[in-house]
Amino acid sequence: QTEDYLKRKIRSRPERSELVRMHILEVYGSPLPSVFTQSCCVAETSAEPSLQAKQLKLKRARLADDLNEKIAQRPGPIELIEKNILPVDSNLKEAIIGEERH
Repeated sequence: QTEDYLKRKIRSRPERSELVRMHILEVYGSPLPSVFTQSCCVAETSAEPSLQAKQLKLKRARLADDLNEKIAQRPGPIELIEKNILPVDSNLKEAIIGEERH
């Protein structure tokens, strides 16, 4: 019974390409879109696993830094209210905008 269950699971598992598309597996040797990083991602090499792990850690740190920078540049809620992007009750909007001007 357990053996049949495992066989069914193995037969129905997604293809490698599907796992890459869902960002479960990484594609080594191909660059990430420039949205994520300025340089290519870690290429598959004959380097030691510890070096590859450090490269991956560095890549993730760069991604985190880029994300934090972009989050810091995001407009705040008051700016979104002033630009009518964030909907709020008109009385509340007047109170917020009026309070900020004083």
